[in-house]
Amino acid sequence: MEELLQYFMRDAGFSRLMEGMWDLFARHGRCFGAVRLLKPYDYEEKALSEFFKRDYYNQALIRISLADFERQLHRVFPEAPGLGVLLEGYFARPLTSHLDDNKERVRVRDSFASYVKTEILPEYEGTEAEHWLREMIAHMRRTYKQWAERFITDPDPMVEQVKTVCNALNALSQDEYILLSDFSERICGHPQSLDFYGSHGPLFLRALARRYNVPIPNQLEDSISLYWQAGLLSNGVLNNVTVLGLLAYGDVVDTACEYYDSLGEAHVLTLENISRFTRAVAYKRRVFIVESANVFALLCERLRGLRCTLVCAASGMNAALDRLLTLCYESGADLYYSGNMDLKGLLLGDGMYSRFGKRFKPWRYKKADYEQALTYGHHLLPDEKKDVALHNDTFASLLSLIRKNGKTASHLPLVEILAADIKKYMGGL
Repeated sequence: MEELLQYFMRDAGFSRLMEGMWDLFARHGRCFGAVRLLKPYDYEEKALSEFFKRDYYNQALIRISLADFERQLHRVFPEAPGLGVLLEGYFARPLTSHLDDNKERVRVRDSFASYVKTEILPEYEGTEAEHWLREMIAHMRRTYKQWAERFITDPDPMVEQVKTVCNALNALSQDEYILLSDFSERICGHPQSLDFYGSHGPLFLRALARRYNVPIPNQLEDSISLYWQAGLLSNGVLNNVTVLGLLAYGDVVDTACEYYDSLGEAHVLTLENISRFTRAVAYKRRVFIVESANVFALLCERLRGLRCTLVCAASGMNAALDRLLTLCYESGADLYYSGNMDLKGLLLGDGMYSRFGKRFKPWRYKKADYEQALTYGHHLLPDEKKDVALHNDTFASLLSLIRKNGKTASHLPLVEILAADIKKYMGGL
């Protein structure tokens, strides 16, 4: 039951749906009716699409019946109890009448907001934590409702959590990276308390999301990047990037990078490795970035013996890749990117373009390249038909062509051309 509750409680995308289902179930005393989500948020579309295994993107109104939700609940979690039991566990109180429930909900949330305002906020005025506390008070009825409802039944742990997160915000370093476990040990007395799965992690991540003005992460990978923004290294071994031909430096050249470069072999750099680097040197100040792990592996074979710098972005723009490319960029390198000709690949490239500007160069995205890549063509999926605004003209033009043709393409058929391009750029073997 605890695992089931965590699945829904950690994802803000289920918040409005759960409230609506609670109201209907309390009113009728059974699984009856449907919840209407008007103008759903992106994170609600994502949560519902993943849970129901169907496309809920780009809809002005999403309608979810309680009966459909309960059926899908038992498909995803065969041992799950009925919807009523789930709702009682989610809101940590028994189902009551509709009117009583509304009154109780307002009373619960307002009481916690009032406590934070009068008892906690004065202690942190003039600090980084003050901004978060004021945001918490303003959004108590949605973003922080779980903590507000728990406050009534067991106030001391909730107060301790809020104060601990305040202390953590005020203790964040401005100019160095430290292990999240060490930071958590110092602040909480336990190395896992502030982690994604830790006792204080969900609240701490909400505070960090406000600080950096990003969505609240509901996946481990997203939380790693948010911790990274705050100067905290979390699960750095899991967050990594594969490279070929890169010399990285701290005070001196990194011995592992130097060794693999001498062999001409690819190797993995973790976020913890990269956090110790101060610069990264690419051959002839050119970095070639490919999205597909298969393309990367084939290029490594085709380019054996050629001194060049190749980076694999198969995991997307995670914190390790972002930090590594930033170091290359700051060392004066141009960044060449070739990814799959689909929405995911174009969005990845467009994000790099927005990040690195004129020294970022789309690579092999002309009409002739697309037509050759169509030997591995696939029909557009519903998610790929979404309207998106791409900042780079090359990517925007190709996306229009893809939609007109109705097919995406892999850049796997272009391996030989990509290899020839790199040889040309680098002066041959």
